[in-house]
Amino acid sequence: MSWRTLAKWEWFKLRERRIIWVLLIGMTLFSSVMVVIRYADYEFQKGRDVVDEVIFLPSAPVIDNFEVELNCTEFLAGVPIAEVPPPYTLEDIDYPGTDRKCRQELGEVRTRLDKLIDGFTMPGSVEKALRWTGLISIPIAAFLTVLVVGSEYGWGTLRTALMKGPGRSRFLSVKLALVAAAVAVAWLAALAAIIASSLITTALASEVSHGTMDASAYGLILRDVGRAWFAVLPYVALAALLSVLFSRWSSGTLAAAAVSIGYFFFELFSIGRLIKLFDGVAAFRWFGSVAEYDLGWNTAAWLFGRGGSPISGFALAGAIGTADYPSDLHSFLVQLFFILILGGLAFRLFRRRDVTGPSG
Repeated sequence: MSWRTLAKWEWFKLRERRIIWVLLIGMTLFSSVMVVIRYADYEFQKGRDVVDEVIFLPSAPVIDNFEVELNCTEFLAGVPIAEVPPPYTLEDIDYPGTDRKCRQELGEVRTRLDKLIDGFTMPGSVEKALRWTGLISIPIAAFLTVLVVGSEYGWGTLRTALMKGPGRSRFLSVKLALVAAAVAVAWLAALAAIIASSLITTALASEVSHGTMDASAYGLILRDVGRAWFAVLPYVALAALLSVLFSRWSSGTLAAAAVSIGYFFFELFSIGRLIKLFDGVAAFRWFGSVAEYDLGWNTAAWLFGRGGSPISGFALAGAIGTADYPSDLHSFLVQLFFILILGGLAFRLFRRRDVTGPSG
């Protein structure tokens, strides 16, 4: 059986599985939602008055846990403070100090609004949405791999398929290539959804505009798509290995999906916390060095880091975005190592293992 014929047969089986398309379409919609959420937050925040507290002179009465709120937007616009609650008087107000405090708070609000604007206008919207969607795409790709590879064992059709002529390596290669291609197509659809959402939300917010969209910006967008796609490949290799490894059991497909996805989320929510927990503890000084070569930590660095430092605003439950990351080159090489090792083990085990199907 030729590569082309085998690919057509695998595509025929894949397109009939609705759950796969539900997941890939869901990933595409998620990328668009990330843009819309930032636009909605901007619309909610932009019209709100900035509120802080009145600063009183040192000679004013001291009352514990008592603050006097002030509308800084009106105050900075020249509206005088009409009254303050007793025992304070207008003479007790530190007007220069209150002015500085309000301007500081107003500056922080404007900074937050600028970040939100960057989140729904291009090119910033593409970068941010792609990185978060990249996180979601990893368990989806792992689950897709388990379905494509492990289902053959569950159906008991693997031996029949192999008897038609394709070698085992070719058979598994086509399956994994199909998964990678499906994820790549989903990423292109996600990119189109992000761009469409950005155009719509920017048009709705007439007071803002897109950033500079030159050749460099388009190059960075394509780079981010490639980075996000590459990040799923180690987990595709892991899911393929587990699918073959657990193939002897009737619940092997479910177990492979649970372990591969569970492994991803365990690392995501634990490694960063453990690095912070063990930081400075002499007995666990080795942990930071080991984590430098951990797949999950390097995947987080690849998606959420920039030159070894966390990207501002990218933090998840204290697990990622809160510590220094490995460099881009280091993260790339570690991920490539896992792709080659896990993928190589999957192919070796697939070639050597009996294909009688699950039992027990």
